[in-house]
Amino acid sequence: MTANGYHQAAHFHLLKSAVNPSLDEVIVDSHSIWAYVHMLLFVYWLGADVGLYVSMAMVKNASLSFETRATLTKLALYIDIFPRVTFALILPVGMHLVRDLGLYPIANALLVFGWTIGVLWSALHLALLKYRGTDIGNVLASINKIYELLMGLFFIIVGSTSVATGAPVATQWFAVKLVLFGLIFWVILGFDTVFRPFSAIMRMGPSGSTPGKETAVKRITRLTMAWSLLLYLLIAAVAFLGKIKPF
Repeated sequence: MTANGYHQAAHFHLLKSAVNPSLDEVIVDSHSIWAYVHMLLFVYWLGADVGLYVSMAMVKNASLSFETRATLTKLALYIDIFPRVTFALILPVGMHLVRDLGLYPIANALLVFGWTIGVLWSALHLALLKYRGTDIGNVLASINKIYELLMGLFFIIVGSTSVATGAPVATQWFAVKLVLFGLIFWVILGFDTVFRPFSAIMRMGPSGSTPGKETAVKRITRLTMAWSLLLYLLIAAVAFLGKIKPF
């Protein structure tokens, strides 16, 4: 074979390897998989939440019939499940990434605990949708609020202590991220306690709209939309710290 033939054969082999690599050449580590799942959860969380934001912008329109506004409200309640479940699952998925990156020594038992919490919190959100407006739903809602309050407090304390002392988390950007993560819990708690425009719409009923009530609905909706922007800023900051790791 001539030198030119050898070059052509080698070039063909490289093209073949690039197009159809053998199985032993494909290496997918667990960290890449968890990072991909983490990214998907962020996408579905933020994407669905933007849908809620648009629903709020529409439902405050007093020119729409009550039936239309009620339909938008019911649709928003179903959309709301997606960001809530994805946020619940971000915790255990994030624990895998923390261990893979060596940010904190997470034992297998702690991972199991994290997944148990994530799955149970997801199930709680589904149950809240099913039992909404009932005595059971009210009890579950109270449990959810207590959980959000305590989890937010936990992450804020751990993160703030780590920023100040370097322990239990030594990496500063991750410590700040924990503080922001705790604040997200409290922002969500705000949605569940104070900022509830869809509930205000449903309480008016088909013939209960008055100028005073519409003014109140517009006010709480605007405040909720502003609160939502705070959530988006926190999510952006958390994502920035996780990706850029600036310090």
